[in-house]
This record gives sequence, structure tokens and C-alpha cells, in this order.
Amino acid sequence: VREGHWIVLDELNLAPSDVLEALNRLLDDNRELFVPELHETISAHPNFMLFATQNPPALYGGRKILSRAFRNRFVEIHVDDIPEDELSEILTQKCLIAKSHATKMVEVMKDLQRNRQNSKAFAGKHGYITPRDLFRWADRFRTYEGRSNEELAREGYYLLAERLRDDTEKLVVQEVLERHFRVSLTNDDLYKEELLKLDESFHSRRDSMENRTISWTKSMWRLFFLIERSYKLREP
Repeated sequence: VREGHWIVLDELNLAPSDVLEALNRLLDDNRELFVPELHETISAHPNFMLFATQNPPALYGGRKILSRAFRNRFVEIHVDDIPEDELSEILTQKCLIAKSHATKMVEVMKDLQRNRQNSKAFAGKHGYITPRDLFRWADRFRTYEGRSNEELAREGYYLLAERLRDDTEKLVVQEVLERHFRVSLTNDDLYKEELLKLDESFHSRRDSMENRTISWTKSMWRLFFLIERSYKLREP
């Protein structure tokens, strides 16, 4: 602010009220930012600019409706959902996957969004999946050298279904994946093959680790597999 940088605030309508109040003063004619912790008032540089993004509160859970007075301090630009064919092309070029796979992934996203929207669930139509999830899914598929529809469906299940707490919702994701990729995802086989691919260095220490305080049950192996997969790709 003081040095005239340009700042982008993502998901502005998730910000606490005290943050919005501070921004309100920064965006009015005073162009000042008061920092309570420092008891200091910072004057904005003439070149300072503030940009912000938000998702519609009606479609995404947890978002607040910003006041019209606050929104009037910005120039608003509304961006619609990316068309399916464009999103498929972006996935293909950015994540270096086959166009046929990208098209199927977009179809899965649209199907899950329709399902969630019709259910009137709190999280809105993007409760199951967002475009950001598509890129994570594609990156996993490429990183782990996936080739088949079954491998792509499995990666989708690991990413989309395993973060859900409700078994009914997990089943919805599973059925959508099976329908679009024409595969069968059985719980007994989802992890059996993948766990065998874990680093040999880890398996060489397995016996000594099992003698310690961790009980390597089936659920613990599953948890380790999911965390390890996310950690390797540095996913948030």
C-alpha cells in the first residue's frame, strides 16, 4: 500500500468484518489503512491499486453478501462460467492430457454440479467440484502417468469422493465417474494396487514402523496413501 503495489484479494466475501471495515477506509477518499496492531495509519501511494475477486454467495457456501455501498467502491466485472469446449481445451493444453480425457472430465464436473444444484445442498452447485479441482485431477493423472479411463476415474475418486464425509455423497461421485468412464470402482480394489506402488524405501522400513506406536490398519494405509498423493504434488 505504502509503496504503490497492486494487490489482488481473492474470495473477498469470505473476509471477516473487521477486514472489510479497514478496506472501506482504504478505498474511500482518505485512502488510508489503519493497522491496529501497530497503532499506525498508512497512506496509500498514488499508484496503489486494489483488485478483488469473489464467488456468488448464492452458489457457494459460507460467502457473505457485501453491501452495495462497499461494492460501489469497485468497478464490477461479472464473469460467467467458462464454456465447456473452452475448459476442455484449456485442460488439454495446460495439463498436457488427451483431449478425450479432458472432455470426459468436464462432463463429470457438469454432471456433479447439476446433481448438487438439484439437491439444494448448502454448498451450492460447486459443492462437489470446481474448475480448480479439474486442474488438480488432470495434474495427478499426468504426474502418475495415467493412460486408461479406469486410472483417470480412480484419480477422480481419490480427489473428489474421499474428501466427503457423507457416504451417500461419495456414492454419487462414484456413480457419476463409473457412468462417464464406463468402469467399475470397487472399494476393495481402489487401493490394493496403488499401495503396492509406494516407495520401496518406505516398504523396507515397514516392519520396524509396525513395531512402534502406529497401528497400520487398512484405514491407516488408506489415509497415508491419500496424504502422500496430495503432498507429492504440493496441493493445498
